[in-house]
Amino acid sequence: MSTFTYSGFGLNILSEIPFPELSPVSFFEQAHVNIRFGEVPAAPDGISFSTGRISYTMNNRELRFTVADIGMYYVTGGDTIIIHPHNKEVETRLLRLFVLATGMAGILQQRHLIPMHTGSILIDGQLTLIGGHSGAGKSTTLAGLMSKQYRIFSDDIVVLANGTGNITYGVASYPMIKLWEQSMQALEYEDRSFRVMPGLEKYGFFFHDDFDTNPYPINKIIILKISGDDQFSTERLIAGKAFEAVVEHIYKPSFFNTPEMRAVKFKTITQLLQNTEVYQVARPANCAPDDLLSIVTALI
Repeated sequence: MSTFTYSGFGLNILSEIPFPELSPVSFFEQAHVNIRFGEVPAAPDGISFSTGRISYTMNNRELRFTVADIGMYYVTGGDTIIIHPHNKEVETRLLRLFVLATGMAGILQQRHLIPMHTGSILIDGQLTLIGGHSGAGKSTTLAGLMSKQYRIFSDDIVVLANGTGNITYGVASYPMIKLWEQSMQALEYEDRSFRVMPGLEKYGFFFHDDFDTNPYPINKIIILKISGDDQFSTERLIAGKAFEAVVEHIYKPSFFNTPEMRAVKFKTITQLLQNTEVYQVARPANCAPDDLLSIVTALI
């Protein structure tokens, strides 16, 4: 069987299935992560919960999750993802989607690495993270910054990594920006050739040629939210407010709630905030993308 080698989330990945979303690389050392098809073991001892169509059982070393009508997945040891499709007709794109989201979140949790649900841009060797809950305008803002020649570092997930001197670094996930149809229309984008999921009006745009796998220090975080009025407002968050706002934007937060992972989370975010400015931008529910873009560019 053919295998494919990639870099993603700061890790070397060896996979039995091709991932056009990931950045292809050659490496000669042992892979950090192996992705393969196989039988999924029985559910491990641990906590169990469900979120919509996905059910989970997990502890600090194992994760088993089932996606209705798609398949079962098993993540273990911070280095292995096993995929067992529901049947032979399941689209490979759907199988990949849950590897890149839930599967890799499990890998990072088992490696004691915190993923942030943010995009990011790289300016003068430093990262600005841009976050926001669904509908706040994160990906649309990133696409607007890209159109103004800002260098996009990562669209959806940035992995936090500790460095020397209490500096926290960010590592990119993979080179794809995802946009909803409404954002596509606002930005006048025509290319709808890569639909993220069948039946979902969300599309992917690749930037493989500009993808940077190096870690960079994080110096700013901008969090977008929808305000209750028709005005823009900007607030610098400090101390507890900054901590709470950043923790809210950890990717797959339910994976980081065991006592061991809460300690990792506290230590990582506390160190991040020692050298990082945090801003919150509240925007009207209905605003032109360029108006929000101008507010964000003033902060970076």
